[in-house]
Amino acid sequence: MPPPDFHLDHALSDWPDYTLELRCPCSPRVTFMPVRMLAERGNQPFRAVLEALRCSTCRGKPAPVHLIAGRSRTFMGGASPDWALELVPAPNLPHARGAAP
Repeated sequence: MPPPDFHLDHALSDWPDYTLELRCPCSPRVTFMPVRMLAERGNQPFRAVLEALRCSTCRGKPAPVHLIAGRSRTFMGGASPDWALELVPAPNLPHARGAAP
């Protein structure tokens, strides 16, 4: 099933049955935020939410961030979602393992 059309200016309430999957380069942790829960705190556009998100450890912006149809993409051996959209790409870190100096 292909993902529906998505735009960062869509409101959270337009996507209540989906989940944001967040990762931060500072940690191997994965955080899942149900969009419905975020909308209950204020129905904002995705663009505003992504701008405000911060890692609780380093206070940096999480990346990558995916909007997924389901509870998780590949975490903990769960079923794969129908689709996932990358909203924030993974950073290209020069110190990452295997990266050119």
